[in-house]
Formats: sequence, C-alpha cells, structure tokens
Amino acid sequence: MKTYLRLAGAVIAAFAASPAFSAQEPFLPAEKAAAILADGAPWSALAPDGKALKVTLAKDGTGSIRGPMPFALSISWTVKDDAMCISGKMGTRCLRFRSAPGGLQGWDGDKPDLKFSR
Repeated sequence: MKTYLRLAGAVIAAFAASPAFSAQEPFLPAEKAAAILADGAPWSALAPDGKALKVTLAKDGTGSIRGPMPFALSISWTVKDDAMCISGKMGTRCLRFRSAPGGLQGWDGDKPDLKFSR
C-alpha cells in the first residue's frame, strides 16, 4: 500500500511540474518585445477573430500593417509602462507579450490577442 502511495505522489508531482499544469510564464519586458518585433522585417500577425495581417515595425517607432485591404496603413509604436502600444487610424492597442513557438503572443489584459510569427 505504501508503494502505491509513493508512486501516486510521484505521478502527481510529475504532472504538477509539467508546462501544461504549471503557472504561465511571465510576460516579457516591453522593451525586449519591442526589440524583437521592431526589426524592420514583416511579421505574420493572427488576430483573435482569425484575420491574418502583415505587420512591419521599424526601430524608429514607425511601421505598416496590411490586412484584407489591398493597401498598407501607416502605424506607430511605443513602449508605455509594461506594454507595447501600436497606434494607427483604427485606434491604439497596448499589448504585453509572451514567447510563443515561432514568435510572440500578444495579450490584452488576460485575453490572447495578436500572435506574431514568422
């Protein structure tokens, strides 16, 4: 009986240590996320509603975004507190980021938002 309890305890400990059950990783510092994203090369960005966008951010705080429309829109970005804010004619979106396979996952509060990947 004691052997089974030890085995059960070991299995529970192994599951608790796995990424699926552990606490989510912390957000990247906004400056680090900006340095990754603002490299002048286009990123594929997937919006929560399924829209695919092409976003290019330059180190100088400027950029462009292409989506379903046949033309690019100018945008700007800045680091504000713990978030990276992207502004354009459609408004401003301030996101915090976590690492994701192939890129970064943006978060608006506690909800996933734009996912940037290459």
